[in-house]
Amino acid sequence: MTRRGKFVVNKVSNAKIIFIRDSTEAPQAQCQSTSSIPAQTGCSRRVPPPLTLTQKLEFVLTLINRLLIGFITIYLCWMSLRLDREHIPWHAVLCTLGFLCLMSEGLMAYYRGNVWTQICQRPEKARLHWMLQLCGAIIGLTGIVIKMCLEEVHFHTLHGILGLATMIVLFISLLSGLGSLYATELKSRVQPRVNKTLHNITGLITYTLAMLSMYFSFETALFNDYSLDASTYVDFRLLLEIITVIIFALSTYGPLWCLFYSRI
Repeated sequence: MTRRGKFVVNKVSNAKIIFIRDSTEAPQAQCQSTSSIPAQTGCSRRVPPPLTLTQKLEFVLTLINRLLIGFITIYLCWMSLRLDREHIPWHAVLCTLGFLCLMSEGLMAYYRGNVWTQICQRPEKARLHWMLQLCGAIIGLTGIVIKMCLEEVHFHTLHGILGLATMIVLFISLLSGLGSLYATELKSRVQPRVNKTLHNITGLITYTLAMLSMYFSFETALFNDYSLDASTYVDFRLLLEIITVIIFALSTYGPLWCLFYSRI
């Protein structure tokens, strides 16, 4: 016994003596004991702070973006796969899945409103972003190669020219993305901020070209032949073009924000 304190003994098999300066601190000290007793009711987990208005708005925008992506992806796949096997335009199916679906999802991997990545740390989000972008690039490039093998005349339309530009810039974007993924290991040669900014720029250029090619794909003869009836084709084509623009805006505002507010 001391003048301003007392000894408290936990009644367990491996009893430990804890010195407490004040008797009012006894419950807290007992909760911090390293014995095998489960935590007391006073040691509950910290309640996470409520979502801010900005986070709620970002969650809604991310949800809307996914619904729009799913609508175009499902429709174009249904439009193509309902045909006979020898007439299926695999170019349209693979490019839609790769460039529109997976690449858009890869850009949203860093979003705070993305419920799939809220529990992930920054390095885990970076790896998920890289995996989605790589899978989207492989699937999209496969669709372009199939189109090149089936036709003798290539890249004679605006849709085709934009697709060719996408394919070229895509390789540069993937290389810069690999450097950005290992920016810490390469910091002796290139500053991580410069490395990530360059990848941000090349990635945005690649995604912009891919979405422009997707936009003008609704003007092609393939879509005109296999889409809905001619009586509703013009209105429906306009609807898909507007949705494509909205998807582009909702998928790129995050990278654009990071690009404008980053300092090289």
